[in-house]
Amino acid sequence: MTGAQAVTEPPSPDDPCVIDCPPSGKRVRVLESATDTDGRRFRFDMWLLADSHGPMLHVHPEQDEDLEVVSGRLGVVVDGDRRVLSVGESVTIPKGTPHRFWNAGPDALHVVGEVRPALRTEEFMRVTYGLARDGYSTPSGMPLNPFRLAPLIGRYDDMLYLARVPVWVQKRGVALLSPVGRLLGYDSVYLEYLRR
Repeated sequence: MTGAQAVTEPPSPDDPCVIDCPPSGKRVRVLESATDTDGRRFRFDMWLLADSHGPMLHVHPEQDEDLEVVSGRLGVVVDGDRRVLSVGESVTIPKGTPHRFWNAGPDALHVVGEVRPALRTEEFMRVTYGLARDGYSTPSGMPLNPFRLAPLIGRYDDMLYLARVPVWVQKRGVALLSPVGRLLGYDSVYLEYLRR
């Protein structure tokens, strides 16, 4: 994954290809969707403001992920190995590997990312960033209410698990809390965030 070109400013949040998450200082522009690639990959630009943190330590059980620095400095932990990458450097994170990333520099960070296969990555980003924008979740997009969280995580369990909590504990928690969450009116589908 090379050939990324620096874009000095992130695109407007009004662009339908943009997924904006102001609470985390993150903006994503879809370059290739699952539909564009027959599900083979999801490719995106991502900007993180100075001092922005990325996602918490997590695992993609079925996806490989690449991140390439276009501008700024990318901090990354991959399977316990902590590094800072500069312009032109990249990292590949194999499926099943605990990882996280953040803006490690004083300026905005721009990376080009790709996950393979695409699965529902774009949908997941649109929903979790939308929940964060509306104040229902942490800045990185995880719902604060466990009854809202459980049905959502259950929907995307092929894409993401927290790295520090055993998977069986997460699955059991989702199985127990999801029915209660649905009874309380929390669903796993948020169409209001999926409309472009």
